[in-house]
Amino acid sequence: MWTISINSAINDGRTALYDESCSSTLASTFSNGRKRNPEAGVATTDLYGNCTLRHSGTSAAAPEAAGVFALALEANPNLTWRDMQHLSVLTSKRNQLHDEVHQWRRNGVGLEFNHLFGYGVLDAGGMVKMAKEWKTVPERFHCVAGSVQETQ
Repeated sequence: MWTISINSAINDGRTALYDESCSSTLASTFSNGRKRNPEAGVATTDLYGNCTLRHSGTSAAAPEAAGVFALALEANPNLTWRDMQHLSVLTSKRNQLHDEVHQWRRNGVGLEFNHLFGYGVLDAGGMVKMAKEWKTVPERFHCVAGSVQETQ
């Protein structure tokens, strides 16, 4: 809770070698994770102010996701952490993502998900568009099923 778990996908749609499956993963962003083309990473500046094309992994995926979330929050500053989770799930795209190990499945409302890629790759344009018209979801409901009291 209070988080949005992000994984990375290679730009050819495969999973990166370092990716781990996890049921908490909501979405992915693209980055490089296999050595076929070492310059197919994310373009950024390095520690010395130089341009690099080798930034990759979840070190690249998480900041990319943060940028997408910042755009959504700029479109609608009233979004809560729960709203951001909903928007991530509803606007992510499977596209050409494929995973040899973990199959894509449908949940109870018909959305496809995968334990490596979550609901797919974040779609910045789709998220911003939906965020503009988004109605905030209710607060989280906490239910206590029962309690045990020991007597001395």
